[in-house]
Amino acid sequence: MKPFINQRAQHKSGKLRPYEPLLMTLLRVWDALLGVVFFIGLSVIFHRFMPHIREAVFFIFFITMVFFHAVGLYRSWRFSSFQYEIYQIFFGCFILYTFLFLVGYFLKVSHEFPRSVVIIWMVIWPIVMATERVLIRTILRRYRKKGHNVRRAVIAGAGKMGKQLAHLITENSWSGALLMGFFDDKVKRPVGGYPILGDLNDLPEYVKKQKLDIVYLALPMKKEPKIQSLLRELADSTVSIHFIPDIFFLDLILGGSLTYFENIPVIALLDTPIRGINTLFKRVEDLALASIVLLLASPLLIAIALGVKFTSRGPILFKQWRYGLNAQPIKIYKFRTMNVCEDGYAFTQATKDDPRLTRFGAFLRRYSLDELPQFINVIQGRMSLVGPRPHPVAMNEEYRKLVPGYMLRHKVKPGITGLAQANGFRGETDTLDKIEKRVDYDLEYLRQWSLLFDLKILAQTLLNHAWRTNAY
Repeated sequence: MKPFINQRAQHKSGKLRPYEPLLMTLLRVWDALLGVVFFIGLSVIFHRFMPHIREAVFFIFFITMVFFHAVGLYRSWRFSSFQYEIYQIFFGCFILYTFLFLVGYFLKVSHEFPRSVVIIWMVIWPIVMATERVLIRTILRRYRKKGHNVRRAVIAGAGKMGKQLAHLITENSWSGALLMGFFDDKVKRPVGGYPILGDLNDLPEYVKKQKLDIVYLALPMKKEPKIQSLLRELADSTVSIHFIPDIFFLDLILGGSLTYFENIPVIALLDTPIRGINTLFKRVEDLALASIVLLLASPLLIAIALGVKFTSRGPILFKQWRYGLNAQPIKIYKFRTMNVCEDGYAFTQATKDDPRLTRFGAFLRRYSLDELPQFINVIQGRMSLVGPRPHPVAMNEEYRKLVPGYMLRHKVKPGITGLAQANGFRGETDTLDKIEKRVDYDLEYLRQWSLLFDLKILAQTLLNHAWRTNAY
């Protein structure tokens, strides 16, 4: 961790901050103008000049600024990930496209716009905007790393949460936060190279004299009176206040989203990240990719079905009860690989060189080909392409008593692959630490979920051959 004095020496006054409102306005106009230019350009390239193109481009221009603003695209992203901003761009485009299709349908003018032009425009515009944002943020991050355009900050509370926050600020200099030090009533020595600037009562006066930009309140909930007192006094300044309650040290925290019930703020501590429009996005992703896989793999599915039928007695498909979304029992399909058909209520885990395996079944398991019918479960809506792997009911009932937060993995649909499997935690769980590590990855998936994260896990599963890890 860099010592406090070195960071302070590197600090230079930012020149961009006074122009941020103007730059943000220009970005709004630029995004809308970009969409219009691409639309007109594609019409020229394809020699398709529509009767109402002039009205269409004016409408697209103004509606774009309205919808992109509504989804929160134009705000400070300095503390957010690239992935989340890109997700917001595609989300805003999805909402905009849906609205434009509805307008075209009700005005009966959709037929005037050629599909080739519309489809290419719908794809290329968000990709260009996403690329543009990555370039802009990369440049700004490098600019901030050099000490430019920074925001001076202090942390109220030098406890566990305050120390972790200071570490994150130091390790992520691209965020542009210049940490001046701590205020705390008990700690008197420097923390992680940062000085203790005074007691909590000294904070309001320091803020006024030093003209700080940010105050992070990292105080335990038991100090609510002190938090309220500081908020009242700091309200007499223009400093931005960020409250970081110590409840977020809980290992099982999921969600953390803030909503309002009338005027009462409500924080979702244990909630699914896939709700609302995200449910539709993930379902479209599942249907599209699963349909492609089933279509391409149909000859292989037929060949495997014949192989199972003629190499051993019993049904071709093995149907087993497992827990699905919200721990509701679902039946999943696999090609039968054993001489037995145990369901989820009476189940023994498969082990290496398991005597119950058929010769053909061992081959299928080695390459995870027995799980191909689960793409049918995805089409049915019982499973997803990416999510926590579904365990037999007997395993669930055993491990829910041993592993804290185990049942939280059922806040989303189970997946054919997941973050745990992509990182090598697949197959037999003969020790408790293996299932604990798998659950840790599953909960991390719920915290980080996005469509891009899903695609990353799918790519990681294929490239790292994770589908073959512990496959027996």
